[in-house]
Amino acid sequence: MLKQVYFMSIVFTLFFTAINICGEIRYVSKTGSSTIPYTTWETACDSLQKCLQYCSSNDTVYVDRGVYKEALYLKDKKITVIGVDTDECIIDGTGINGIFEKYVLCYLSGGPVIMENLTFKKKIVESYYYVYAIVSADGNNIIKNCKIDSTYTGINLYDGGSVNNTILNRVNEGISLHGYSTTTVFQFNIKNNILFIVPIQAYSKGIYLHSGTCDINNNVLSIPLDENNGTGIEVAGNDKISIKNNLVYGFGNAIISTSYYGSPTDTTFIINNTLLNSVRSAVAIGNMPKLFIIKNNILAHNGKGLYSYGYQGKLDYNMFYNTHGVLYTNLPTGAHDIIADPMFVNDVKPSLGGDYDFRLQMYSPAIDRGDPTILDADGSRSDLGMYGGPLGVKYDYRDLPPKLVTGLTAEYDDFENIVKLKWKPSGAADLRKYKIYKDLNPNFTIDSTKQLGQTTDTLYCDTLNKGTQKIYYKVTAEDNTGNESSPSAEINVTITQNEETVITGSYNYELYQNYPNPFNPSTTISYSLKNQGEVRIKLYTITGELIKTLQFGIKNKGYNETKIDMTGYTSGIYLYRIEVTGNGKIPVFNDLKKMVYLK
Repeated sequence: MLKQVYFMSIVFTLFFTAINICGEIRYVSKTGSSTIPYTTWETACDSLQKCLQYCSSNDTVYVDRGVYKEALYLKDKKITVIGVDTDECIIDGTGINGIFEKYVLCYLSGGPVIMENLTFKKKIVESYYYVYAIVSADGNNIIKNCKIDSTYTGINLYDGGSVNNTILNRVNEGISLHGYSTTTVFQFNIKNNILFIVPIQAYSKGIYLHSGTCDINNNVLSIPLDENNGTGIEVAGNDKISIKNNLVYGFGNAIISTSYYGSPTDTTFIINNTLLNSVRSAVAIGNMPKLFIIKNNILAHNGKGLYSYGYQGKLDYNMFYNTHGVLYTNLPTGAHDIIADPMFVNDVKPSLGGDYDFRLQMYSPAIDRGDPTILDADGSRSDLGMYGGPLGVKYDYRDLPPKLVTGLTAEYDDFENIVKLKWKPSGAADLRKYKIYKDLNPNFTIDSTKQLGQTTDTLYCDTLNKGTQKIYYKVTAEDNTGNESSPSAEINVTITQNEETVITGSYNYELYQNYPNPFNPSTTISYSLKNQGEVRIKLYTITGELIKTLQFGIKNKGYNETKIDMTGYTSGIYLYRIEVTGNGKIPVFNDLKKMVYLK
């Protein structure tokens, strides 16, 4: 009898334990009757916070479409919250009053808690800059398939946790990670996220790790190029850190990796990243002795390449392109590093829903150029950049034509009776030649009958017959497989009866980004004019104080440029403006851009 009672007690204990482990399924909806225990859509709770307060550990809550104007607070419960539609299940804490709610939209403590398929919004109001969408105090909480919109800091994780497949848009700081402990090494996983940073204060960060071990892989981070501050990924710690297959675009520094006082216990790996348009350095490492391995990265259009504060890293198999300063600072040259155009499919600033594409074109010099001990997802030798290595993706290389030829200009030598055509070089690695086309009619369509010649140079001379004539030119670029670019802007050379020359082109008003940028100490500002006009180019401090006028005078229609020298000025961000006045002193064009002087 006692054995039967003991057996039955075990059965009942296991039964109720199973119920507790599995938990209940509860529902939240604006259309439910809000009847406890919220276990059907018909009786769903009208408030997510009210439902969370009622829940027990191990419950799962499904959230219907709708805007829930509330802040969330959850402590010491293991809960899974799943929205039915990421874009339409919105937790909006904007304007909610109360001391706690002004700062944090969703506060999680204990757990673990899983938040999935939800949008969190909390716009900054009044003078409360430090507003957080989600704060996870502890418990290895998981955020996945969510959206964070319009707040100071998107997600703040303490003592471990994961953020996966989440979009963070219009945030000053994307994901902040803190693993404070003298006895425990906390693990963070930050993977497959998209972060668009909009700075509110002078210094912003995309992903920031302050102690702990972390995998930061397959993320896209972007900041407006005219902001040029902050850091894309900044990590500090003595433990193992993996930074792989990320795209970081437009920050002050793309990656900063440092360590703490004491003996580092493991390595920081910076492998197969694409790091673009950093004002200062693509990678800055090493305030303390820690091993850094930097391989298989593409670093393009950066102020500097790889920078060390004095401690050595193991670097090799990296690609540099259009670096404005030095490639290595306090670091040795990688034996297999190369300098070349990586030939991206579409090298434009990443934006939400944009058409940026940093896959490699066919014949890119970055294909199969990685460390031979690292293999791509298809088993071949690793490509360089964000799509290479085992964490990359398989894709077909596209054989695209070269980019459009730009900067076409013409000069007429009346003594030799020669037109000299010049243009900016194409960066395509597989460029074979340029083709020059000529016709007597404007807006002509290029074909083989109108091809004047070809060259591998960026200069071509056309000898004319004597007499009055009007000629139109265009230039294209062709690669080794015969792909031809679209034609350049058309330029016209007219020679009158008096042997006077008029040169015009099919131009619009445009101010181009100075090149190089950043620069030291000189740079070129170029622009195009739709019509002849009076041009002023002015230099300002970042606060808008006029320093001097760089150029003033009448300029002809077409492409123009002016070179400036900033010797004697301090390093920093400057503004330059173009003002164009047409006939009758009527303003016709005005534009402003930033440039960075970096000594």
